[in-house]
Formats: sequence, structure tokens, C-alpha cells
Amino acid sequence: MGKGGSADQKNERGPLAVTLPQPYDKITKRTLREAIPAEYFVRSYTLSLGHLAWDLVVVFFSIWLTYQALAVVPTFAAPLVWGGYWWYQGITFTALWVLAHECGHGGFTDSRLVNDVVGFVLHSALLTPYFSWALTHAKHHHYTNHMTMGETWVPSTANPEKKSVKFAKTTLGTWQRIVGVALAGWYVYLFTNATGAYGNKGQSHFNPGSKALFKPKDASLVRLSNLGMLAGAALVVSCMHTFGVATVFKVYLVPQMICNFYLTSITFMQHTHPDVPHFGSEEWTWLRGAISTIDRTMGDFVDAKLHHIVDSHVAHHIFSDMPFYGAKLATPYIKEHLGPYYKSSMDAKMAGSSYLGWLADYYRMQKASVSVGHSAEDNFWWFN
Repeated sequence: MGKGGSADQKNERGPLAVTLPQPYDKITKRTLREAIPAEYFVRSYTLSLGHLAWDLVVVFFSIWLTYQALAVVPTFAAPLVWGGYWWYQGITFTALWVLAHECGHGGFTDSRLVNDVVGFVLHSALLTPYFSWALTHAKHHHYTNHMTMGETWVPSTANPEKKSVKFAKTTLGTWQRIVGVALAGWYVYLFTNATGAYGNKGQSHFNPGSKALFKPKDASLVRLSNLGMLAGAALVVSCMHTFGVATVFKVYLVPQMICNFYLTSITFMQHTHPDVPHFGSEEWTWLRGAISTIDRTMGDFVDAKLHHIVDSHVAHHIFSDMPFYGAKLATPYIKEHLGPYYKSSMDAKMAGSSYLGWLADYYRMQKASVSVGHSAEDNFWWFN
């Protein structure tokens, strides 16, 4: 069958451990594309811009509705109103962030100009450097699950007997890590490339001279991204001056922080599971990495609001310029063609809720997936 796809591997670790054998010509990017109806690759201005317009309407309608509710509910109920607003608006901000991410991939429309204008404005408004992050995110897609060339959530190789690793697997250590990621993880990554490839740590997305992240020709795009960030920050400060710090904090900053949590946690969940291996240079191939991605679910409602970035991520990694509405429709075809090599984890539930189940599973994944060790048997890297 070829190295990396044995039944024993599946039995020892679970179905997600089954890895595309090499060499193997029955499944390639070409055969996967041929298995999917051609219309799913077509990008529609109407659909893409329609989703953007709807998300923007929802943002402002949510603000209006919240203040309408605050005007009529008793004072003691105000925290509940704000809590509901933060939860819903945090998801909507994340949806806009996902559309900007789609622009960076070229999957939003057929126009590079439209994609970059929309993506730049959206990401700048959400305090993300559009071009800088798109450049490093392309590396993540090119080297998914590569131990030395990967980008984003590259696992640690620390000794599992190390005191800090043992602590990280405790309940306190897990919560400490989750809170740290939620509050500051996104910007720590942007400023220091934390969770990126070990050799690239300390490199900043805001420094055009970060040689491990950017090529010399990228410098002007990095500077433009920085200007977008500054413009976004200046707009926030201006709104604070006009509407007050407390209002901007409640209306914008809290949902924006929740958005940052979602984008980091969703990415972690898409690429991290104790049964999914990482690869060194000898064993890594682009397709092996791409289909090591895991489709998950946050429930039908949230999945749809987030433009199916959670439940069709395998399709997205194989065809990153496919529009999200095509990726969702293409997923059953990809699942059928990949067979045992398709990875999904859709069954986690808490109190009957897939959304709560996803959050609980996020905790379990953080606790179980701290560091990897090398296996001489298959030459893969597995979580200890």
C-alpha cells in the first residue's frame, strides 16, 4: 500500500492517523479536481459581494438592535444584552475576517483589484495586516504540517518529561494557555511569529526586513499593510474621542478580541489532533500536508455564518482559490474520493450542542496536543 497508510497505524491511533501513502498515483490534486463538478470552482461577484453586504448589514443592525434592547430592558438585564451582542458580533466580525482571508487567496472574485481592495479594507478595519499576513499564510498553505517549513501552529518538540510540558498538560496549564491565546495570541504571533516554524521565531509581520517571512519585493506590501493597521487604529481612537472609550470598548473592541480568539482557535483546531501526524522534509509532500487538515463543525448556524471555513477546510487547503460556497459543495466529493484519507471530527457535542462541543473539544485538543516526538517506525512526528 505504500509507506504511511497501513491499517495497523489506523488501529493504533485512530482513523485520523491514516496518511496518504507515497508513492501513490490514485489520489492527486488532478484526480481530486476531476472528481468535483467544474461549476464549484466558479467565483461569483453577486454571491461574494452579496455575502459581504449582508455581513456588513448584520454588523450595524446588531449595534442598533442592542441599543434598542438596552432602552427597554431593566438595568440588571443589561449585561445579558451585552453578552448576547458580544457573542453574535464576535462571530460576525470573524465572518468578515474570513471573507478578507478569502480575498487574499483570490477566491472572492476573479478580480485581483477587487479582492485586494475589499481584503485590505476589511482586515485593516479588524486590525490585521492584510498583505503581510496573506504572504505568510500562503506559506502555511504551501507547507501544511511541515515541521521545519510550516507556518502557524507548528508543534513544539520539547521533551514530554520536561516540567513545563507536564504543567502544560494539567488543567491549570491548559487554561493558562487558552486564556493567553484568547487575550494576546494573535498579536504575539504577528509580532514574533510564535507558533510558526522554530527557525522563524522572532520575525515580525510588521518588519519589511523579516527575511524569513518576506522577500525583498514584498517590502512595499508590508509597509502598505502597516499603514492600513495605523489607519484602522486611528479610526478606533477617533471613535473613542467622538463616542467615548467605554462605548467603543463595548461595541467594537470586545467583539474584535473575540474575533481574534476565533481565528486563532479555529486555525488550531483545523490543524491539530493527537492522531494527525506532522512531517519532516523526507516524508512531507504538499498533498500529504493539505489533506492532514481536519474538517470540524461549530454547528450549522455558526458554520454558515463563518462561510464554512470550519466545516470545509480540507477543500480549502486543496483548492485555496475556490470560493467558500464552492468548497462547501465540493466537500462530499472530496470526502468520497479521499476515502480513509479524509479527516473530519464532527461528533463533539455538549448538552446536545455542536458549538459547545467544539469549545469543549478545543480544550481537550489544547490539553492533549502540547509537543510532538519523532517515530522511527514511520519517520513521522506524533503528539506525545
